[in-house]
Amino acid sequence: MEPNKTLWMLDIVRGKWGELIPIYAVDQTEAWIEAQRWAIRNEMPLPDTATLIHFPNGFTIFRRTIPGTLKGEIDAQSSTNPGT
Repeated sequence: MEPNKTLWMLDIVRGKWGELIPIYAVDQTEAWIEAQRWAIRNEMPLPDTATLIHFPNGFTIFRRTIPGTLKGEIDAQSSTNPGT
């Protein structure tokens, strides 16, 4: 049985703007690995100031809830786009 993956938000500040990237991982170590994969896919360096914030109960943005937990294996694309 695959372990549950929980929601981590990668917080990146670029200039005056911040960006939150949803990542699903079993633990913080895996979340950082997924964050590096996200940076590579998007052809941008991961800033030294990037942080991970754990949201095991989910996160709501503009009346849309990003689930706090996923069961089983998910692919790299869906870990950063849970709506797909």
